[in-house]
Amino acid sequence: MKILLATEGENLESKIAKRFGHAPYYLIYETENKEVKTRGNKGHSDDHAELRELVKQGVEYFIIGNIGPYAFDVLDSEGAKVYLARGEVAEKALKKFLDNEIAPLEKPTLKRSIEEHMHNH
Repeated sequence: MKILLATEGENLESKIAKRFGHAPYYLIYETENKEVKTRGNKGHSDDHAELRELVKQGVEYFIIGNIGPYAFDVLDSEGAKVYLARGEVAEKALKKFLDNEIAPLEKPTLKRSIEEHMHNH
């Protein structure tokens, strides 16, 4: 099982980033070998191709700080589940997820995407 944590830093001691789309790093935790792979967030395109690619690579669970409607809909339509761990250290958020202490989000936490927000001002 692969779990993505959207973080401020490059390791599990890092905090979960406030906004999924602006997270500097994605940590991908593989439960089978307890291995963590770090990748920089390339920033997202309008069609969220990177998110679709991550799901294709087997990432089923996303642990985030906030998520807008577009990213949420993309992940939802791909069958991935999104979990909120606002302000948590990644390691703690991961443990809560693995211990079933956090439930998947039913809807996005932000009403608009960041891009949309910028265009409206």
